Amino acid sequence: MKKPALLIALTVSLLGTLGAPAFAAPKLSAQSIIVNPVPTSLSVNLSVDRDPSGNLTPVYRVGDAIRIRATVNEDAYVYLFNINPDGTTDQILPNHLSGTHFVRAGQTRTFPAPGDHFVFNVSGPRGVNKVLVIASRTPLNLDELSSYRAGEAFATVQPQTQGGLAQALSIVVNPVEQPIPQQNWTSDTVRYSVGR
Repeated sequence: MKKPALLIALTVSLLGTLGAPAFAAPKLSAQSIIVNPVPTSLSVNLSVDRDPSGNLTPVYRVGDAIRIRATVNEDAYVYLFNINPDGTTDQILPNHLSGTHFVRAGQTRTFPAPGDHFVFNVSGPRGVNKVLVIASRTPLNLDELSSYRAGEAFATVQPQTQGGLAQALSIVVNPVEQPIPQQNWTSDTVRYSVGR
């Protein structure tokens, strides 16, 4: 698993555990990131433009443009969150500026995508940021996790800590009405640092 800090030019800042009793609940990693303990054939790989491998922690300066890449092995809905050094979280995708967050099998999507009407610029605070991706075979209902304010392009994430985000996501990815929800999603993270 890889690890993930951002701001948007247009100056928009970017960016548990409950399950059905018979199923394994999502786990929190040591970094308070949600991971799926159940084997699934769905996979997602995340990287930033300065580290295509997704294994390093590249350094960006405040104001630098940054691009995030996600590749899925099956058709999936991609949800991106930026976890800032202070623990607050920004929802990158979905948003009201990008097109769809649906990605076809084998496709690599870059966010922002060519044709999007914005760019991501790195902002403060300085320190290590994490970008979290959740890939799901079915659309997720983020209403309990995030909401859009009138006229805002990006949703505000309600939980303001990494642990709170992970717990809220664990509920979102394992809706009670699905028979085997754990097999429908997976996650990955990358890290990047905001330096001088």
